[in-house]
Formats: sequence, structure tokens, C-alpha cells
Amino acid sequence: MNAMAEGRRSSVPLVLLFVAALGVHCFLATFNWRAGFLPGHEFRQTQTAIISHYIEEEDNFSLRYPDPILGKPWSFPLEFPLYEWAVVFLSRAGGQPHTEAARTVSLACFYLMLPAVYWLLGNAGLAPARRLLAVSLILTCPVYIFYSRAFLMESMVLMFSAWFLALFVRTMRERRWYWLAGCAVAGSASALVKSTTFLV
Repeated sequence: MNAMAEGRRSSVPLVLLFVAALGVHCFLATFNWRAGFLPGHEFRQTQTAIISHYIEEEDNFSLRYPDPILGKPWSFPLEFPLYEWAVVFLSRAGGQPHTEAARTVSLACFYLMLPAVYWLLGNAGLAPARRLLAVSLILTCPVYIFYSRAFLMESMVLMFSAWFLALFVRTMRERRWYWLAGCAVAGSASALVKSTTFLV
């Protein structure tokens, strides 16, 4: 009984650290939210924004989406445009500019990735409080703060990749078809959106 109480007391600082890290990440990722500029990787962010713009303007949700970056024939699909589709759908549903819709999609994907990391760390044998410490490190990493608000598909691919890995481990442990199905869906989505990130 004393050991359990001691364990709870020792985990309180780690829980508080996680809450503080989540607050800091949320503040920094949403700072200057409505600004239209796209600092960092300007070419790639602009390219993704242009693709989203033309998908909406031409109402073209096909795999031969317009990509007027490289010249005629104006359609040079580089990846499966799931991220761009999500941006356009959210922009239409909420009536917000593409920049804000893109940041919302990126941030939502980043936060939806965290439970997969937490679950994966649990499969590795880490106690719940120690898992929160690892997630806190992710939340305060400047690279993740930048990418979780960028007009880029990286957060979406990271989310699908983390869930693929977590579900793969679960599939190998339990040998259940539904874990395998989830693993296949997450892995396929990650590979379609950006295969190079998925390979890493």
C-alpha cells in the first residue's frame, strides 16, 4: 500500500510536466494563428497551398489534381492529396482561409499521433508516468512545434506512421485480424500521403 502511494506521489511531477509541455506546445503552435505568411520551407508550403487552392477552385478531387508548379500539362501528381483534400473540406465546412484550415489539420494530426506514441511506449514496458515524460519531450521539441502548424502533410504522415507502428506491435503480440486491418489501413495511408516519410 505504501509503495503504491509512493508511486503515485512520484508520478505527480511527471503529470504536471506533461500538462505544462502540452500548454506550451498549444500556445506556441497557435501563436499568430491567423497570419497568412508561411515561414520555413516556403517553397514546399507554398506548393501545398497552391495545390489546395486549385483543387478547390476547379472542384477537382481526382488523383490528377492540378499542380501548376512545373508548367504544362499543369498536372504532375507528386503524392496522394489526402492532406490537401482535408484542408479544402475543412475550409469549406468552417468558412476559414486555407492557411488556417491547413494549420488546424496539421495540429489535429499531431495531437492524434500522441496517443499512438503513448500506447507504443506502454507496449515497450514503460510505466504511465514515464510515458508522459517521453511525450512531453516530443511536445517541447522545436521541430514538432514547427511542423505541427505548417501547411505541410508531415503531421498527417507522422500520425499514420505512429499508428501503423503501434498497431503492428499489437498485431504481432495478439495475432488478431482487427489489429492487422488497422495496421494495414494506417500503413497504407501513410505510404500514400508521403512514402519517403513512411519508409523512415
